Amino acid sequence: MKWLSCCLLLGLWAPMVLAKALCPEPIQVGYDNWPPYHYYEADSPQEVRGYAAEVLTAVLTSMHCKVNYVELPWKRVLHEMEYGEIDMAMEANINDERARYAWFSDSYNPGRTLLWIRKGSHYPEQDLTSWLASGYSLGVTKEYFYGDEVMSLLARYAKQVSAVSDQQNYEKLARGRIDGFLGDMLATPSALNKEGMSGLFTSHPMVVSESPSFFMLGKRSFSPQFLQQFNQALARFKETNAYDIIWQRYAPGR
Repeated sequence: MKWLSCCLLLGLWAPMVLAKALCPEPIQVGYDNWPPYHYYEADSPQEVRGYAAEVLTAVLTSMHCKVNYVELPWKRVLHEMEYGEIDMAMEANINDERARYAWFSDSYNPGRTLLWIRKGSHYPEQDLTSWLASGYSLGVTKEYFYGDEVMSLLARYAKQVSAVSDQQNYEKLARGRIDGFLGDMLATPSALNKEGMSGLFTSHPMVVSESPSFFMLGKRSFSPQFLQQFNQALARFKETNAYDIIWQRYAPGR
């Protein structure tokens, strides 16, 4: 019986020991200041907060790995990951170029793009194709990629679409110069709140597109075995109340 108990104990601890052995110490996570996914408050720049950062910290902590967040421009995060200076990144999409030097975790964020309209507006259309076909004008974020299907649709209705900054979209919608704009499910409410405009707009029930987000793990820093352990820990954490609390903090009512 004593031998069986020891074996069971070793079985429970084995994944944790393996993960810890495969962890760089500490794991260097590159990020840019993009609320509510990963950001810091001006009065406490050493404390990184946000949906993605809090999920990542919880998962790595459960694996007994230490983490250090390093603020860098996004392009530099990718460059330094390629050469092994940065170990991980958050809120990443998969493409062939990144797959050369990084592993991707299982997805953790649905990455929904929504249509934002003035409060009190009523549009019965159930999809963006029908909405644009009705002649409405749309603002999009300049140089942002919404996925092949949406980009093709935007090109088809190019005369009704204007590509500007997020702030310009907010101002144009407030003044009635456009009928709606495309924005991220979590980032848009955060930005509107910062601009003092959260009471002006609401999201249409339609989901324009989904582009799931992943954690990127540099191949110079991590083995496939670590990726497997990480995905298992991520799946376990997403089943907990702690994860639900984080999600509701940044996506209330969604």
